[in-house]
Amino acid sequence: MWVRQLRRVVQIAFLVLFVVLLWQATWHPGSVRPTAAGFLKADPLAMLTSVLASGSRALSHFYPAIVILVATVLLGRFWCGWICPLGTCLDITDKILFRKQCKDRGQLPQLKYYILAAVLVAALFSKQIAWLLDPIPLLTRFFAVVLYPLAVGAYNLGVIHGREALLALGVRAYPVQPVGFSLSIAVAVMFIALIALGALSRRYWCRNLCPLGALLALVGRFGFWKRQVAEGCIHCRRCERECKMGAIPADSPEVTRTPECILCYNCMVCPQPGVNRIGLSLRMKHGADAATDIEKRQLLAGVGAGLAYAIVAKFHGHRPGLNPRLLRPPGAIVRGPGGIRAMTEEEFCDLCLRCGECMRACPTGGLQPAVAQAGLDGVFTPILVPRIGECTEKCTVCGDVCPSGALIPFALQEKKNDIKIGLATIDENKCLAWQPGKDYRLCLVCDEQCPYDAIEMQLHGPRRLKRPHVVADKCTGCGTCENVCPVEPEAAIVVNRLDSRSK
Repeated sequence: MWVRQLRRVVQIAFLVLFVVLLWQATWHPGSVRPTAAGFLKADPLAMLTSVLASGSRALSHFYPAIVILVATVLLGRFWCGWICPLGTCLDITDKILFRKQCKDRGQLPQLKYYILAAVLVAALFSKQIAWLLDPIPLLTRFFAVVLYPLAVGAYNLGVIHGREALLALGVRAYPVQPVGFSLSIAVAVMFIALIALGALSRRYWCRNLCPLGALLALVGRFGFWKRQVAEGCIHCRRCERECKMGAIPADSPEVTRTPECILCYNCMVCPQPGVNRIGLSLRMKHGADAATDIEKRQLLAGVGAGLAYAIVAKFHGHRPGLNPRLLRPPGAIVRGPGGIRAMTEEEFCDLCLRCGECMRACPTGGLQPAVAQAGLDGVFTPILVPRIGECTEKCTVCGDVCPSGALIPFALQEKKNDIKIGLATIDENKCLAWQPGKDYRLCLVCDEQCPYDAIEMQLHGPRRLKRPHVVADKCTGCGTCENVCPVEPEAAIVVNRLDSRSK
């Protein structure tokens, strides 16, 4: 059927768009590139959890998600069948890897609703776990911290080992700085496990575990665009075998479980012309079953799990001065009528989707996923690790690409004058220029490399030895000094976190 072919073309087009936009989320001086944030902004689950955790101010970042929700109410769960890039990836891997798998093993379609309940309850108590299972941040994170570094590595190998061939073709290409991220192995393992679930059934993840799918199933189960079966069904069950979501019962192929139907048109293979169709219907008839079969006891268990996580995360939360090396990107500075201040850790974690967009776009690779620095609720939120890469003076990309408002767009002039993410501190016991007697070495690296002229060399003692000092009013905490310091393994000058400030 031509609609099935159209759906496949649309799916591939959205997946290609997702990859292209994510690849282009790169800093270029004086320009802002489009990013894959559009997919994240169209994510209703990201919108709902952000609003529950941080209040209505998050809504302004998710207007596309409101459009998707309204369209789902009217049409049904079309997002999962036509747009979702993770769903498309699963369709491809299921087709390639598991063509002969036994269908419908271990099905627990109600489980996704209990996961959704846990996610929403945790968000209500300002603790986010949606990022772990929400398909759009999940896929963005995989592309950003796993596939992108691999692609850069492959490019460098091609340029180095294929230099002669490229020159023969008149192409001059040069290696680029390799990148790597902490927790990338964990992200890769989770994604591989998600794909491996296809051995149990097609789209096992979408059927049983996806919290976004559960949300769309709930709001779209009364949609007006649905499968309808007329009299004349011969119960050949071909439609049931073709359904990738288990939305058609084996014993009643004329019935459609509308919460599970993703309008993929795979069921339109009926040998009886005119009996099976998908189209507009304003009545809940023609075999449409909107029930979700949610059990109260299991639902309460999901609510309890979300509440338990919120309590654990709260007690494992952030205390002032807990980790002085917890450096947030410059976009985490609030500017407004009330002054200039750093976001509190709770504010930042409430809004951050842990998508990895800012880490992928950072030109130095200095933005890394937090492991334990920010507590349980801060895992995978971005932190600056100056020893890996500094916050480049003329870069604003982290604020430009963030989809949720956790990082606020800022201008270069603001970055120079108003935004301070930390303060450099010199360890005189390690610094070469602070060593006594014959161990003294004239080292000017931090002074020469500081883009804000926040390091000055002062004369000390009868020998008038030059020693570096940090000018606190000029230091923005960019980490350049720490990055270039020749002392190993830990630099003699490090950037520490500033407490929230107002001026």
